[in-house]
Amino acid sequence: MINAPTPAVVAAALHQVFASSRHAVDSLEMWLAVTAEATRQFTTPAEPGVPAPWVPVFTVYRNQRTDADYHPGIAAVRITTGPLAGITYTDPASAARAVTTTYPDPAPDDPVALVPTWRLRIDHAPDPTHTPAATR
Repeated sequence: MINAPTPAVVAAALHQVFASSRHAVDSLEMWLAVTAEATRQFTTPAEPGVPAPWVPVFTVYRNQRTDADYHPGIAAVRITTGPLAGITYTDPASAARAVTTTYPDPAPDDPVALVPTWRLRIDHAPDPTHTPAATR
C-alpha cells in the first residue's frame, strides 16, 4: 500500500483521471473513475525499488512561469525550470515562497496574498476519444 497522505493520493488520482477523461466533469462515470483510481492507489502494494510517480505542476508569479513536479507520497515539490531548477522543497508552501524570492519586487501591503499557488500541469496527450462537454 502507498504510504501517502490521503489528500495527496486523492489529488493525484483526480488529476490523473480528470486530465485524460472522455467524460464530462459532472458525469457519474468520471467520478466513479476518480474513486476507482484513488482506491487503486490506496490498496496497491508499493513495489520495492519503484518510486512513486511525481505529478506535474506549475505556478506563475510576476509573469514568470515555474514548472515543477509534486510527489504525493512525501508532499515534496521538485522545481524543473527557471533559476530554481533542480531544487526540491519539502512542501508546496516553501517552494512557492522560494519562487517569490527569486522574482523580488517591492514589499506589498499583504505579502501572503502574493504567494503563488501550484496548479496541475498536463504533460501527456489528451484522450483521443475525448469530446468536449459543450458538443455532447
